[in-house]
Amino acid sequence: MGIAGKLGHGRVMAAAVLGVWAVASCLGPTAGQVDLPGLDTPVEKPLAFPAGKDLSFAVHTGSYNYSGANNILIDVTLLRGGAPVEKMSCTGFRLEGGAGCGSSATHQNSGCMMKVPAGGSDAIQVVATLSNKSSKASFEDLSVYIRD
Repeated sequence: MGIAGKLGHGRVMAAAVLGVWAVASCLGPTAGQVDLPGLDTPVEKPLAFPAGKDLSFAVHTGSYNYSGANNILIDVTLLRGGAPVEKMSCTGFRLEGGAGCGSSATHQNSGCMMKVPAGGSDAIQVVATLSNKSSKASFEDLSVYIRD
């Protein structure tokens, strides 16, 4: 391969790497991240957001195994002085029917959004649950990414 061919190959590889980084950065946290020890365990974290800020939420997992169709539901509560000031619930991650596994997946549902109310917030509480409790699913490195 000549020098021009090698340079062209390098440009293609650089473009591919930049493209993967751009997609990953689109789904990564920009306003914070709440790491969850697993399902059904609420986690509260001090994260302040000003009034009027639009927030969206994506569910990330390092790896997962499942059996049967299911949805990971996330409930997000914004707090001010320990009291709830805004709440949002949505389907954050859909598991298809059958059984399977995956790794390093981030899912963002367009319905997982909220606006910070007047007065802002100083903390956030997040819990993830399964919609169908009779199906089995396990997750490692489960997080909710907060995007603004």
